[in-house]
Amino acid sequence: MTYELWDYESGNAQGVYPSMLAALQVVHDAVERDGITTLDGLVLMEVRPGGDRRKIAEERDLIPLIGAGALATG
Repeated sequence: MTYELWDYESGNAQGVYPSMLAALQVVHDAVERDGITTLDGLVLMEVRPGGDRRKIAEERDLIPLIGAGALATG
């Protein structure tokens, strides 16, 4: 499986990652750097081998997955 981050407002993929952990680290770092509004419009998708996609979390629902530490600067 791979994991994708999407901006659902623009419909553009923001990145493809080999693991959920790798994708969440990118989100965590972006929130620490740019603030909590980084999550606005962001969706984490799981992509299965056949190409089927499943939404894992979106926007503020990503907070528990990235950890509260990222919110210190948000």
